[in-house]
Amino acid sequence: MTSMTGRVAGSITRIAALMRKEVEGIIKDRMALVVLILLPVIITFSLGAYQFRVLTLADYAKVAVINQDTSIGDPDYNFANEFFWELVNNANDSTCIVFLMNDENLANFLLWRGDIDAIVVIPFGFNSHLASNRDPEAPIPVPAYINVTLDGSDLESQGKVIDCLTSAIADFKIHFNFTKDEIIPALTAVMGPSKEQGIDLRVTVPLIAPLLLIGGIMILTSQCIVGDVPLRRLLLTPASKSEAVLAKVLAYLITSIIQIMIIMGILSLIYQYQPLGSYINLVLSFLCASLFGITLGVFISIVSNSRLQANQYFIFAFLTLVVIELAVPVADIKNASPLHMAREAIINVASRGLPLYYAMPPIIGLLAYSLVFLALSIVAFSVKKSVV
Repeated sequence: MTSMTGRVAGSITRIAALMRKEVEGIIKDRMALVVLILLPVIITFSLGAYQFRVLTLADYAKVAVINQDTSIGDPDYNFANEFFWELVNNANDSTCIVFLMNDENLANFLLWRGDIDAIVVIPFGFNSHLASNRDPEAPIPVPAYINVTLDGSDLESQGKVIDCLTSAIADFKIHFNFTKDEIIPALTAVMGPSKEQGIDLRVTVPLIAPLLLIGGIMILTSQCIVGDVPLRRLLLTPASKSEAVLAKVLAYLITSIIQIMIIMGILSLIYQYQPLGSYINLVLSFLCASLFGITLGVFISIVSNSRLQANQYFIFAFLTLVVIELAVPVADIKNASPLHMAREAIINVASRGLPLYYAMPPIIGLLAYSLVFLALSIVAFSVKKSVV
């Protein structure tokens, strides 16, 4: 009995000693503490940030209103103008900016390019139809239609525009005592998912592909330096550290091309995915997203002192990108995120069908991030005393 008690006590003592060793190791690892503390701080603050949200111009959906109505209606009211001002009055509560435009072709071009988020057309007959509905002797009420064109690739802006529109219609009907369906919005979403595809690939591909391309290649590259034991012997040859970094980046870039071909093959052959733009531009957007993931992963691998630390940095970096994209309410911060840039690049060429010179801003942003992390990797590796 005494010997058993001694063995149990000894086991407990050893477990306690090992626990103390692990805790001391974590406390001494400053970068592990940064991940341990900073990651929940970022995520938790992001979850509650909507309470203290500061809106900028980028947060608002831009709605162009085109008034084509010259019909004769009620002598006391111009219903088309009154409805426009109802839209303006409800715009701020719906996070929209409403403004008049005269050229519908220009408005459609701006919508295609992503500079505005919706077009509201008040067609000819709006005044006359509403005036006839106010006539108690009118035989059958004739509804007044409003033609609304939405950006089908931007679900967030769609919600803002629809909220503004429905609120304006409700207030307009109360103001002029319309009690039936006198005003009917005809909604059309362009550049969105097609019925032939059966699933919302034009919505899901820009959401999922950047996560797959950036995260998938980062898993590999975050181990490419810290886990490469033969690299220590290789650096004893005339090969320099900068050459080793460039070789790693180029090798994984070739690997990412194979990954992209697999993704494109599945989308095209199995799901019959048809981007509005060219396949070459779409592959270029995928490649830029992969290049960012490669350079960030290589940088993580260089600054890490162990495989475990590299895994921690990978999780921290990837979750930070995801949280910024999904939870940060400030559009200017989200627009500066590489993950969001990758999504916008894919939307521009695949969902909007923009030519490359119009779709370049997010692609240039991704390339800039990639060059920064490549330069940081070369500098960090050059000053690092040991490889592992």
